[in-house]
Amino acid sequence: MAELLIRAAFNDHLVVGDLLAPSTGARLVPPRPTINQLVADAHVAEARPILCELAQSAGVPYLVDPNTPFIQSEVAEDDRWARLPYAQASAVAPNTINAARLVAEVVNFQLEKGATTIIPPYFYSSSPTDPWFILSLSLIDETARFMRDNDVQLPMLPVLCAQLQSFGNHLLWSRGLDRFTERVTGVEGSSIALCLSPAGNGQDSYGKVRRLFEATRHVKASGLRTIAWRQGIYGPGLVAAGIDGYECGMGTNEQTNVPRQQASRKPCDDGKRQGGGGSGIFIETLGRSVPRRVGQILLGSTKMRAKVMCDDEGCCRTVTATLDKPREHAVRSRARLLSNLTEQPATRWRLNHISQEASGAVTLAVQANRVLEAAGAIERIDSRNLEALAQMAGELAEGEATSRIA
Repeated sequence: MAELLIRAAFNDHLVVGDLLAPSTGARLVPPRPTINQLVADAHVAEARPILCELAQSAGVPYLVDPNTPFIQSEVAEDDRWARLPYAQASAVAPNTINAARLVAEVVNFQLEKGATTIIPPYFYSSSPTDPWFILSLSLIDETARFMRDNDVQLPMLPVLCAQLQSFGNHLLWSRGLDRFTERVTGVEGSSIALCLSPAGNGQDSYGKVRRLFEATRHVKASGLRTIAWRQGIYGPGLVAAGIDGYECGMGTNEQTNVPRQQASRKPCDDGKRQGGGGSGIFIETLGRSVPRRVGQILLGSTKMRAKVMCDDEGCCRTVTATLDKPREHAVRSRARLLSNLTEQPATRWRLNHISQEASGAVTLAVQANRVLEAAGAIERIDSRNLEALAQMAGELAEGEATSRIA
């Protein structure tokens, strides 16, 4: 079964506790876990040790993301991340980094916070010739060496964090994707997290979506267990296309956009970090979360309510329940969707399901935008990427059918 990895934000510990709490009452069949693995940003793990305790109590793997791409860019001095042992507020150049020291500090930090899988330090790379990519490759070797020398008997999950436009270009696969997967298998690794950025915006073109799916399937063909990292919007589609799971936040962090994440922690004119938005409302029939105001308008509309409300009484019995607990709703809905998707017996069926759902979401987005306009809201739901997803999934399903006939 494919896995759902959920990233807990700073104030999500109470929500995580509810989601990981064992169900009460007799069941004939054990329920599928709502969260298969719990992920925390390093500064969140530092401030919220209870997340590790919750994961341990539930028997769920716990990952601490070191967020080392922030080393590449300036961070506000009062930012929690800047106070980590291996971090600093000012940006640094790749040739000034002591790889052995960075690995030791990053791995020891994860171990101290209770991580059950080690994520090597990684950086955002603009191309296969980017010095940051070369450094990221060497850090995989260095991490494997450190774990071996210090008898760290835990699995390792290297993150390939790279620009989609460059690394998704099939002409550069041998110099980018293949070099990374070969480095992982060379240290006897079995898993990889794929963070190709940016992807997940409503304006994504067919070409971008195709590039993402083809690159991801190419990585999966290497034989490595492949996880889509920070990718909630295309996560189910990528799972339908054959990968092993995806990771995202609770009604937030559903897109992959590393430069935007880096910019969000840069200081403003007053020296403080820029603020971020809160959790949105996950709309299953749109395949994404929408801003809270948009969710309130759509769920409050008699014309739209039946088309966008949660229909799982085990999750939300009322619209108010969805609005009051949007993060729990987002996680439970994603877990249910993933379970229903992976229970289908053939890849072609899964891809057809994704195509049909995306096509329906395009029509629904048009209707939703009319309701938003009538309500005087300035927000709109983009559907270009939904059209692209429907086309891409349909083509892959057709290819699966053709290959079976052949």
